[in-house]
Amino acid sequence: MRYLMAASAALALLATFPVFAQDDNGITNLGTPITVTATRTPLIADQEVAPVIVITARQIQLSGAQTIGSLLQQYAGLDIAANGGPGQPTSLFLRGTNSNQTLVMINGVKINPADGSGAPLANIHLSDIERIEIVKGPRAALYGSDAIGGIINIITKQASQGTHYGAHAGAGRYGTFDNGGHFDYGQGDSAFGVSADNYHTDGFPAVAGTSFDSGNTDRSWNAYGRTAFAGLALNLQHWQSSGNTQYTQFASMPPFALAPFDENYANQTTSLDFTGHFLPDWRSNLDLSHMLDQIDQLQADPFNAQQAPDFVHTQRNVIDWQNDIALGEYQLLTAGLYSEAQHAGSESFGLAYDAPDRINALYAEDDIHAGNHRLVLAARNTHDQAFGDHLTWNADYGYDLSAATRLTAGAGTGFRAPSANERFGFGGNPDLLPETSQNIEFGLRQKIGDHQTLTLSAFRDNLDNLIQFVVTPSNLNGENENIARARVRGLEAGYTFTAKTWSWRTDAILQQPEDLNTGTRLLRRAERTFTTALDWHNDSTSLGAHLIATGPRSDLDFNTGAPLTDAGYVLAGLTLRQQFGHSFAVSASLENLLDTHYQTAAGYNTAGRSLFVRLEYQSK
Repeated sequence: MRYLMAASAALALLATFPVFAQDDNGITNLGTPITVTATRTPLIADQEVAPVIVITARQIQLSGAQTIGSLLQQYAGLDIAANGGPGQPTSLFLRGTNSNQTLVMINGVKINPADGSGAPLANIHLSDIERIEIVKGPRAALYGSDAIGGIINIITKQASQGTHYGAHAGAGRYGTFDNGGHFDYGQGDSAFGVSADNYHTDGFPAVAGTSFDSGNTDRSWNAYGRTAFAGLALNLQHWQSSGNTQYTQFASMPPFALAPFDENYANQTTSLDFTGHFLPDWRSNLDLSHMLDQIDQLQADPFNAQQAPDFVHTQRNVIDWQNDIALGEYQLLTAGLYSEAQHAGSESFGLAYDAPDRINALYAEDDIHAGNHRLVLAARNTHDQAFGDHLTWNADYGYDLSAATRLTAGAGTGFRAPSANERFGFGGNPDLLPETSQNIEFGLRQKIGDHQTLTLSAFRDNLDNLIQFVVTPSNLNGENENIARARVRGLEAGYTFTAKTWSWRTDAILQQPEDLNTGTRLLRRAERTFTTALDWHNDSTSLGAHLIATGPRSDLDFNTGAPLTDAGYVLAGLTLRQQFGHSFAVSASLENLLDTHYQTAAGYNTAGRSLFVRLEYQSK
C-alpha cells in the first residue's frame, strides 16, 4: 500500500509539467531503429542521450561469431573471459566493472542468477536473437540490482505479418553441428511463432595441459505470440535452453589430478504483457515474468564423495506495472511498481543454503524534450528484505549544438545486492551491504554528412563496498566483507560509415580499471582495445570482415594463484553469405583467421582457426 500511495503522490506532483507524441502502439514517431532499454520506452537510437549500442540481426549474421561471447568481444569496452570453448563459463566485463555487475535480460526478463555467478551467456545461441541492446553505465534507477556496468537486453525472434517458415543446418571444426527451424504467422494485431535449435560440439581441452575435450550439447526453443482485443494488447514470450556441458576439475581420489566432469543445465524466461491505453495520453503495461536457472553436477562432490552431487538453482517471479503518461507534446513521465519473489538453493563443497528473498521497488522517470535540450531524470527506491532500502538515480542531458552535433552529460548511481552465495555459502556473511557505484560521463556525437557518425566519451566510475573474502587472525576460516574499492576511468571513440552497399564500424577504448586498495589493475580487463568491422552486400552476396586488437590483462596463475599478465592478441574473421534464388542461402564463417594462440582467462584454452558452414532455407 505504501508504494501505491507514493506512486500516486509522484504522479500528482509531476503532472504539472507539459512528450514525445506516441502512436497507438506506444511507439515514438521518429523512425527506426527503435530501442527500448535505456529509458524503458521506445525511442529511436539516434535520440538517446545515454550511451547505447544496438547489434542488429544483420550485424550478427555478418559477424561470423558462433557464440554470444565472440560476438560481444567485437565491441570495444566489452571484455570477455571464457573458461574454455562453447558451453564453458563466460564472463563479461563491461567498461571495466566486475563480471557480476552487468544486468543481462532476455526480452526484458533478468537472467542473472541469485548465486552471484553472472548471467549464463554461454547458454544463449545467436540463432534465437533478433537484436541486442547494450546500455553502458549504471541503470539501477530503472532496473535495480546488478546494473552497475550497464545492461544487455537480448531480444529474441519475433513474428511479422504473413506466413514465414525456414530451416538451417551447419557444421564446423571441433565436431560442431547445429540445426533448427522456425515458423511464424501474423495477421493484423495477432501473430504467433516458434523456433527451435539443436547444437552439439565435441569441443577441445578447456584447460591448458589436459588432453580430454570439453563438449557441449544444447537444445533451445523460442515461442512468441501477440493479440489485441477490447483495447488491450497481450504479448507472450518464452525462451529456454537446456543441455549438458563437460568441464574440468580436480579429482577427489589420488593423484588428485585434473579430470573430466559434466553437468546438466536449464535456463528459461517467460513473460506475459498486458498493455492498454486507458486515456489518450496514458499507456499502462503490466508485465508478469518467470525466470529459471538450474545447474546440476552429475558427479559426486570431489570433497565429499558420500554426498549427493552439487547443484545451484534460482527461480524468480516478477510483477512490473509501468505507466507512461504524456504530459504535453514534449514530456513523457514513466512511473511504476515492481515486486519480485526470488528463491535460491544450492549444495556446493559440502555447504548448503535455501534462501528466499522478497524485493519491492518504486521507480519514476521524467523525459523532457524542449528545443535543443533533452533531459532524462530517473530515480528508484528498492526495498530488499535482506538489507533494507536503497535509493538510486540517473540524470542524462543532451544539447544539440547544431543539427549534426550533440553534446551529452550523464551521472548516476548503481548497486549490486549481495548474492545468496556471498551471504550463506563459503565465507558467508548475512550482514553484507550492497556494492555501490557512482558514475559520471561526458560525450560528443558528430554527424559528418549523411553517412558518417563520430562519437567520443569520457567516463569515471567509482565502486565502493565491494565484497571480498578476508582471512584474519580472529577468523582463520575467512569471511566475506565489504572492504574493497575500485575505480574505472576511460575514454571511448567510435566511427561508423554507412552507404548503400557497404558499411564500416570501428571503435576503441582506453581505460584504467584500478583496485584502489592495492593500486593494481583489476583482473581480466584490457586497458586498450580496438575493434573494426566492414561489410559489403548486393542483392545476392554479403561479405563481412572484422578485427579485434586488445592489450595485455592482469590475471592469476591457474595452478598457484600467483599474479601474472595475459598477453594481448589480435583476432580476425571473415564471413561470406551467398543467396541462391529466393529461398536458399549458404554462409561460411572463418573465426580466428590468423590462428592466434591466446587466452582470455589464464590457464584456459581458446579456439584456433575455425570454419563453420551453414545452409539455410527461408520461405518468401
